[in-house]
Amino acid sequence: MQTMKIKGKDYVPVSERLKYLAANYHYQISTDYQYFPEQKMWVVKATLQIGKGDVQTFTGLAQEIESANYKDVNHTSALENAETSAVGRACAMAGIGIDGGIASADEVAKAINRADEVGEEARLKLLAMLENTTYEERQKEQLAVRIEGILKQEDYDKAYNNLIANQIEDKDRIAMGLSYNQSDIKKALKTMK
Repeated sequence: MQTMKIKGKDYVPVSERLKYLAANYHYQISTDYQYFPEQKMWVVKATLQIGKGDVQTFTGLAQEIESANYKDVNHTSALENAETSAVGRACAMAGIGIDGGIASADEVAKAINRADEVGEEARLKLLAMLENTTYEERQKEQLAVRIEGILKQEDYDKAYNNLIANQIEDKDRIAMGLSYNQSDIKKALKTMK
């Protein structure tokens, strides 16, 4: 089976496990799912039956959370991703495509991507920083929407650096007699020159 190298280790994608299964076994796969609206989470159970007379049964479970970010695949396909992972895990339980662990390349890649995701607390920190910047109110509203959609550490770092570059310290704001809007700041800076 073809493998993918992820962080120096070989993993077998679910598609390769299914190809191997189709080429070597008489089998049947069924899936059941349940949705948990409070968590916006899908849980899928895949059942793999191998054999004709003496049937062996293997199961795999997986879950995915729907994403609020329309750019993320789980915005529209959380159920499908959970099903793919559950099928891959059922195949692994049957010994198909494993080499030291049952996780598929698909699952490992998703886990690595999740580790790089930015949490709600970090986004709230950016929103708090936004309030103390030189941006105009309309710009702040637009930036707040963008900040709420940040999921990746790389995007968080860019936003953080941008906000730091546009910070005005409270002591400077008070000394200049400024409110929190950019036009007032620009006027005060012109009169100070």
